[in-house]
Amino acid sequence: MSQPTAAEPTSRTVPAAPSAEPKPGLHPALLGAVSGLLLALAFEPTGAWWLAWVALVPFLRLVRSERPARSVFLGSWVGGLVFWLIAVEWVRASDPSAWPGWLALALVLSLWWPVALGLMRLMVRRLGVPLMIAAPAAWIAVEFVRGLYPLNGFQWFFLSHSTASLTPLIQVADLTGAWGLSLLVMLVNAWLAELIERPRWIQTPSGRRPARGQVIRTALVVVALASSLIYGAVRLSQAEFQPGPKVALIQSDIPQIFGGGPDPAEVLARFGRLVDQAATEQPNLIVLPETMFPYGWIAIDPDLPRAEYEAQLDRYSPGSDPDHWSHVGGEVRDMLHRWTDRINTPMIVGINSYFFQPGGLARYNTALLLQPQTTETQTYHKLHLVPFGEYIPWVKTIPWVLALTPFSADHMPSLDPGPKPSTLNLGPWRFGTPICFEDSVPHVARRLAAAPNGHPTDILLNLSNDGWFRGTAAHQLHLASSILRAVELRMPVARSVNTGTSALIDGNGTVLAALDPPARDALPNAAEGVLTVEVPLDNRTSLYMKTGDWLPIACLGLCLASLPIAAGRSLLTRRLHNA
Repeated sequence: MSQPTAAEPTSRTVPAAPSAEPKPGLHPALLGAVSGLLLALAFEPTGAWWLAWVALVPFLRLVRSERPARSVFLGSWVGGLVFWLIAVEWVRASDPSAWPGWLALALVLSLWWPVALGLMRLMVRRLGVPLMIAAPAAWIAVEFVRGLYPLNGFQWFFLSHSTASLTPLIQVADLTGAWGLSLLVMLVNAWLAELIERPRWIQTPSGRRPARGQVIRTALVVVALASSLIYGAVRLSQAEFQPGPKVALIQSDIPQIFGGGPDPAEVLARFGRLVDQAATEQPNLIVLPETMFPYGWIAIDPDLPRAEYEAQLDRYSPGSDPDHWSHVGGEVRDMLHRWTDRINTPMIVGINSYFFQPGGLARYNTALLLQPQTTETQTYHKLHLVPFGEYIPWVKTIPWVLALTPFSADHMPSLDPGPKPSTLNLGPWRFGTPICFEDSVPHVARRLAAAPNGHPTDILLNLSNDGWFRGTAAHQLHLASSILRAVELRMPVARSVNTGTSALIDGNGTVLAALDPPARDALPNAAEGVLTVEVPLDNRTSLYMKTGDWLPIACLGLCLASLPIAAGRSLLTRRLHNA
């Protein structure tokens, strides 16, 4: 059914005077650039979140634009490029040589804006779908696909991330996932675009009255926002948190440098002091950030033949001494167990691990749980690896890809994804431990929260190393992801971060305690500390936990279904024209 027009024909309607030829209006490139700039300002470091609710209005003016299609799509791409160049500027902070990667990332991500516009134009112009349906559906579908492809996806800068501080509103995420928040933001943008483009009044014999279409659209927005806020108030009133474990979250501040860094002995001594400080609070658990233990965890399967162990090591590190690796592995294990015994407190340590086994060497980014007076350990290996940070995609078939990174051919990351999700179990509590950006990936966090070991997860512990982006907006943006995951899953999230924001977030998405990240020009170790918190357990359930990403899948289905329908209509029109 086509969208309601401003003036529904009735016998009482006074015909409007003939209008002049419509003016072409602002150039599409300018409209796109304005949207890109405003949307970028809605995120950190500016953090003007309210701009997200109006930023895309200029972009949406391109949906019905009568300018040449090439000009319209070029304008949308300009908008995407402006946005992404500003949004991912912090990528350059990782290394002076990272600027080509920043430009390449912005260029690739900018291409999603013309895709979204193309879907909107097809649904609105060819199929008559109302803009307030087409725009949210297309945008969320594109966000969803962008979060999956290419290169493991990029799950940052969804519209929902701009709403993370709006606690009463974001409670709806336990129904729809954070996707519902993106829908609300785009719905308001589409409504404002319609207010501008469509007549707001019609003339009748009794005088002017609001156009029926505008009334319907305004009512839809009011109902959507009011319903979300009412639902949020109800869910906030239902929160009855139970006391959980006392956890000491260590925040280190060790800048990360490609191809180098602080002396391992110095790093170990610094963590020794922080762990001793944490132990004085007598917590149930001490947590160290991602990959910050300066030596690797080396495990050699006793059933692995010596010759195969040597072959695996030589393939990974040619010329290395097998006996030395075995000796170092034993020393690291003994060191960590002695450390845990001395403080008499369980620890979760972020560490790189090397497993020599019959199936081949596996290298993981690992969360390792050690407990006093036992040599048994539990591990979770990161599932969702970061391209160009933990592996280099396509490097064997397209070697020049390496030029976009600060790495050399003989010194580049090559981690393996973990085999399956798992929890770390300590007494009555079950910890899911999303590592680094895994807390920004909704479906990964959900897998870790959804009883992967057969037992319900109680707490998400995010171990992260944000030192590559020290003193940038990445710290606040990463925290926003954790806030949304807490609400989606109705589960507390605790964060132990190197050079970032260590924090405790309850199931309402409220940040109960946090340590500040460093400024960009701060001296090393300026932001280190220990955050000791009692984690509030949440007994509420979440529809999103049970159903997953139903909303973006529905939006994607609507968009995909529109393609053959539009193609069929075009074919039928051509045949009728030629008949």
